[in-house]
Amino acid sequence: VEFASQQVKPSDLILDAGSGRQQYRKYFSHARYESTDIEQLPNCEHDFMCSLDNIPKPDNAYDAILCTQVLEHVEFPQNVIRECYRVLKHGGMLFLSAPQGAGVHGEPHHFFNFTEYGLASLFKQAGFEIIFIRANGGVFWDFGKMIQTLPRCISKQYKDPEIAAKISIYNRLCWMMMAPLFFFLKPLYKHALPFLCFYLDSLDKRRLFTLGYTCFCIKSGVSPLF
Repeated sequence: VEFASQQVKPSDLILDAGSGRQQYRKYFSHARYESTDIEQLPNCEHDFMCSLDNIPKPDNAYDAILCTQVLEHVEFPQNVIRECYRVLKHGGMLFLSAPQGAGVHGEPHHFFNFTEYGLASLFKQAGFEIIFIRANGGVFWDFGKMIQTLPRCISKQYKDPEIAAKISIYNRLCWMMMAPLFFFLKPLYKHALPFLCFYLDSLDKRRLFTLGYTCFCIKSGVSPLF
């Protein structure tokens, strides 16, 4: 997002597509900022509401689009990428991030995780020029994140009445024994191991396991200045 902020000029009009609570608005205070999402959240007023495969704007309307961690939640991602292409001006910039290693979230509206090659295919079919698709960490970073979220992932299930009703006595006993261990080991899995994994991550050069990707594309025909 900071990189995107540096590329956007004060005169540019940027659309934060699927902006949620507009947590990135502050990065574009120097530009003309618009936000949209499929629903209105409390204390957060969007410029307009829409599904991202049908943006109610004319062709060539925006200088830039920011779309962070949204693509996994749309059922037809190719349609969204094509719509982004349509509403961007020639030479307009698309800044997008999408997960590869994320667990299911926002269910039932989590349809896909993505690989570098899948994202490249989506961009090319829409007509974008790909400047970069970069992995957000490698296998160590991915492992550190999984370790960090594992206890919360399990404990949430046991607090869900519908799931808890189906849990066997054996599983309940296992959890009763493991829960205190998770509590005492919290400094290790919450901070120490992820910290270590962050610095070990430079050992992974291919990054075939990653949290996800950040992408920068240009609407065809214009080369970047760097």
